[in-house]
Amino acid sequence: MAAAYVAECEAEAVEKTAEAVAQQQEIEELLAATLEVDDWVDLTRLRQVFEPTPLDAGTLTAETPVPTYIDIPPRPHFYPPEQPTGLSAKLGGQRKYEAQLAAAHAQYASNMTYWHGQLNNLFIRNGATRQTWLATEFDRLTRLEQAQRDHDAANQSRREEIQRANSELDQLIAGLRNGDGRALEQYVGIVLANSTYPEQFQVDYDYEFITADRELAVTVLVPTPDQFPAVKAVRYVKAKDEFTTTRLSAAELKRRYNNAIHQTSLRTPHEVFEADREGIIDAISLTVAVDTVDPATGHDRRIPLAQLAIGRQSFLAIDLSRVEPIETLKHLAAAVSKNPYGLIPLSGQGVRG
Repeated sequence: MAAAYVAECEAEAVEKTAEAVAQQQEIEELLAATLEVDDWVDLTRLRQVFEPTPLDAGTLTAETPVPTYIDIPPRPHFYPPEQPTGLSAKLGGQRKYEAQLAAAHAQYASNMTYWHGQLNNLFIRNGATRQTWLATEFDRLTRLEQAQRDHDAANQSRREEIQRANSELDQLIAGLRNGDGRALEQYVGIVLANSTYPEQFQVDYDYEFITADRELAVTVLVPTPDQFPAVKAVRYVKAKDEFTTTRLSAAELKRRYNNAIHQTSLRTPHEVFEADREGIIDAISLTVAVDTVDPATGHDRRIPLAQLAIGRQSFLAIDLSRVEPIETLKHLAAAVSKNPYGLIPLSGQGVRG
């Protein structure tokens, strides 16, 4: 087996191992990652400015080349015979001259008839050429005008779309200032959409703002354990010419998954409270859950793995950069599954800290 091929495969195995380690590290730092950024969204920066785009008409802007017409042939000339003089005229040269002159007139008349025929044919052919050119140019101009109308319509549509979006944005900003619940929910959706989770641990949200209680109820849906990345290392086996993977141990997988659940339980409240500079949300009730299939019934089932209810001031008083997530959840009197990795549901639901 070629040494270069083996070296390439071994290098690929090292790269795959590094990718697996990096993925695991990203998930290990779910909470730390969000502490490094300001989750507040400056909504004014979402305002759009309409900039009309110029028409790119391509070849339609190029005029159709003017055709090359057939040139008019030169008009025939009359060439009379040389008139005899002196003795030649007296010895019958005059009669010969007159015969030659008559023949010259006849030839000239024939030449003129042919020339006129050439002119007539030329005018017909040049006329057809010009009509073809005019039709082609008219078609180009027609299509160019239509392209311009379509482009102007698209620009106008985009202008109106941006105006609507900016109007809705202004309403959202005004709604937040007035503590409007629907505006708050829309803003929370923007904040959570900006929350970037690792590719191997994508989450989804359900949320509702309870205006009367100034409380945001959030459900964070996390991947199931079988979706959790389990590769520890990749190795190339030269003897078999194949790649083999080493999985994390069951205990390590359990630790990592449970830790991800604990970090997520703190990450979402942090992001929401930090983003809510208007102080509209007084409290958050959070559920971290998985959607799965109940093996006993075959029905879809949502299993809560953690629940937390916390007030703004109590939560913001915590220095999340120095905590152990599970200890913080205990401190906040959160309900946490005894074994999230085993999809063990909470023993009871409904938590108020």
